[in-house]
Amino acid sequence: MVGMSKISIALVVMIFLFAGIISLTNSTNSSSVNEFLWTGAPPSNADKIEARISQLVSPYQGIEYDNITLATSEKNNKIHIHATASTSASKYMDRYDFVYSDNEIIITGYILEAIPESVRSEAISLALQNEEVANAMGSGMYTNGDPSVKQILPETSEKFYTGKPLISVTWMDSSISALIDMDTRAVVQVWTG
Repeated sequence: MVGMSKISIALVVMIFLFAGIISLTNSTNSSSVNEFLWTGAPPSNADKIEARISQLVSPYQGIEYDNITLATSEKNNKIHIHATASTSASKYMDRYDFVYSDNEIIITGYILEAIPESVRSEAISLALQNEEVANAMGSGMYTNGDPSVKQILPETSEKFYTGKPLISVTWMDSSISALIDMDTRAVVQVWTG
C-alpha cells in the first residue's frame, strides 16, 4: 500500500511537471511570434524576412503587436519594405521602413506612435509641466491640435540625451517639442522654432 501511494504521488508530480512544461512552451511561443500580413504576394523568402523583422521591431514596453502588415517595392535592386504594426493597446500604429539587400535587412526609418493611452497622457502632462513648454503654450500662440506622442529608440535618443527609449511630445502647429525620459519623469530637452 505504501509503495502504491508513492507511485501515485510520483505520477501526480510528473503530470503537473509535464503540464507546466507544455504551458510554458505554448506561452513563450505565442508571445514572441508576430502575425504578418502581406499586401500583395509575399516574396519567396517571406519567412526569413518576417523572422528578421520580428527581431528589429520595438513595440512600446509591455505591449505586443497584434499584427504587422508588410508592403514591398523594388528600387535599385533593393527591396524596400514598409511595415505597419498595430496593437489593441493603442489606437495608433507604429510604422517602420526597411531595406532588404544581399540577404540583410536594415531599418531605415520609423514612427512609433503605438503607445498606451495612459503613457501618452502622462507624457503630455509632463511636457506641459516644463516651464519652456508651458510658457509657449500659455502665450496663446500654440492652441490648435493635439500633440503627437512618439517613442524614440535608443539609437536615436543617444544623439540628444542617452541611449534609452524616450518619448517625444510635439505640437505640430507650434513647432515645440519635448523629449521625455519616462523612467525619471523628466523633460530632458525642448526644441522650439
